[in-house]
Amino acid sequence: MRKIILYTFIVISINSFGQAPTVSTSNLQITNIKCNQFDVTWTSGNGGARVVFVREDSPITDVPEQDNFYNDDVTFGGGEEMKTGNATYCVYRGTGNSVTVKGLKNIGHYYVAVFEFNSRPGGFYDYLTSSFPKKDEFTKNITANFEVTPGSQCLGNNVFTYKNTSSSDLSPMTFKWNFGDGVTSTNKDETHSYLLPNIYFVKLEVFAPGCYNSIVLNDTAHPHPIPKFGLDPTKPKNDSIQCFFGNRFTFSNDTYLQDIGAGKSFTRYEWLVDTFTATGYKADVAFTSPGIKRVQLITISNRDCRDTTYKFYKVLPRAIDPDKVVINPKAMCLSSNKFTFTNNSPLSVSHSWYLFNKHKPAFKDSIIGLKTATYSFKDTGTYRIVLKSYDAGGCIDVLEGSVEVSANTNITFTIPAQFCKDAPAYTLSAKPGKGVFWGPNVNEVDSTFTPAQVGTFRVAYIYTKGSCRDTIWRTTKVDPRPSVNLGNDRSICADTAIKLSVDSNYTSYWSLPGGQTVTGSSIMVNKTGLYSVRSVQGLCESVSKVNIKALSTPTIKIDFKDTTLCGGSYLKFNLKVDEGTVTWSDGNTSKERQVTQSGNYYVTVENKCGSATDSFNLNVEETACIVFFPNAFSPNGDMLNDIWQPFGKYEFIQMTIFNRWGEQLYFSDKNPSWNGYANNSLCQDGVYTCVFEYLMQSGNTLKKETKGINIHLLR
Repeated sequence: MRKIILYTFIVISINSFGQAPTVSTSNLQITNIKCNQFDVTWTSGNGGARVVFVREDSPITDVPEQDNFYNDDVTFGGGEEMKTGNATYCVYRGTGNSVTVKGLKNIGHYYVAVFEFNSRPGGFYDYLTSSFPKKDEFTKNITANFEVTPGSQCLGNNVFTYKNTSSSDLSPMTFKWNFGDGVTSTNKDETHSYLLPNIYFVKLEVFAPGCYNSIVLNDTAHPHPIPKFGLDPTKPKNDSIQCFFGNRFTFSNDTYLQDIGAGKSFTRYEWLVDTFTATGYKADVAFTSPGIKRVQLITISNRDCRDTTYKFYKVLPRAIDPDKVVINPKAMCLSSNKFTFTNNSPLSVSHSWYLFNKHKPAFKDSIIGLKTATYSFKDTGTYRIVLKSYDAGGCIDVLEGSVEVSANTNITFTIPAQFCKDAPAYTLSAKPGKGVFWGPNVNEVDSTFTPAQVGTFRVAYIYTKGSCRDTIWRTTKVDPRPSVNLGNDRSICADTAIKLSVDSNYTSYWSLPGGQTVTGSSIMVNKTGLYSVRSVQGLCESVSKVNIKALSTPTIKIDFKDTTLCGGSYLKFNLKVDEGTVTWSDGNTSKERQVTQSGNYYVTVENKCGSATDSFNLNVEETACIVFFPNAFSPNGDMLNDIWQPFGKYEFIQMTIFNRWGEQLYFSDKNPSWNGYANNSLCQDGVYTCVFEYLMQSGNTLKKETKGINIHLLR
């Protein structure tokens, strides 16, 4: 923005006038070039003083405006522009022959020009613009960069390694690390361990003579869950010591995981209870054997940080020892059947046998008080035998068994001829039931066949009826499944396609975002979406899916380079970068922020696909929004107060002068001043009204203002 000088009018006596210089500056040199500054020297011409202008990226083609006073600032961009919007800034105004220009960019291309001038009374300046020296140079470069390995890890025994990859055109280079926990270092490369879990922002600052740069990356020391559990007090008889029969231990969970703000946190749980494993928040278990039971809780966070604790509980010995209970035989034909039931358990102090028929509810019988009992059934069928006993401590125990009374019959069963490996377990069935399935991958307890291995397998069904036994065989084959794995979900750069592929021996069908389908062993991917593949080999198939996110290369464009704000105003930014970071020259890393302090700001947006940088200069002045409107002037040709015009920082729109009867005498939308003339004649003494329209800076925008001023014209 063009800077306006607020003048104080002082009456002085002028006896002589200056004239434009005739000899331009010579021997212009740019020396001592650094990353952010260089020296400019010259041999002065015959002007009383000179101004030095600097422009970035393109040569200086404009020249100073005659009679215009330019404010200078050695910080590039801080001085006044040669012309509004041409980004050519005044860095020096004076009688010397050198200046050190600061505030430059790394490896920036800068153009320099020097103009001789003389000043005349009344604030007029004559510049020599017919000839002037020009020079251009590139600044040096310094880059701050490092790699952190790994980017995140659990707090326990954490060690982060930082490899410094910074570079500079000048030496020596020095470094300063700040690991975000109050610890600093000046070594080139470093390792560091954190004492507390948190997300830490690690800053590396690099220095060289006349050069500075910095970078901030984050690493994370994730917390470990703190496991804690006990017996649920809301459950009745939930004691630490329980009888074997009907024992049930219900455990409550009081695990704690600290939240460090690293996104959604959760904990997985693994209960190791005897030979039983559970993964829920709570655990509920009935032990299948007596003894001292170790219950262990393993807590695992979503970052795979884990800790464990355990407690011991007791299950009292059984009143019934299953190995000491004999039911003989287990099956008999109806004719002459006789079964013997014996309880030899040493802890049993009572014996009660109960007999039930599964298909004939009306049949119930019992044998009370006998350690050994015999019984003959009158009908065919399956009979459930229940033994109930107490021990000396009053703990009851129950054991169930069964016997079969039947006639001989034919048996049969079927099994599919082909399975795919790792298919769900297949439940086998036969006629008549109650036989036993046997063979590789066969579970005799639940009569299932699990296709866990590839190959050809023979499965048998064995049926015993009384003293009769029969066996039938069937054959099945387990084929391999296609092995497909598209890997973990990932991010890619939108301008760099990646290849997803599977074994070319399979017939593969791809599902792409938007519903499109293709076939083949591979596809090229450069768009965001869910990609899945179904690969088929024979009658078996496998499916794999992966989410791809295509990241855009960061861009940034600040529509203004130099802005002046009133005190209390601010510039508001909301920067967008996909899975990336924002780094400001003042160390701020916020994507959304308000800038309220004067300064030259640089901001970089970066992700793995690239980075972009832009800058601007902000000047906050308490009086920047004050415009002074004089209420009188005297256009009498004495060169004192001959012109009426406002003073301050504004952008002129238009002005209109009216006489006391409301008649328009003067209008201008080019020049914010009036010399007192209307229709080529000097106006009479009196009061005139001026309607003045202009723009004032308000944050990132300009606000229109309109003022009505009474002006006294004194001749």
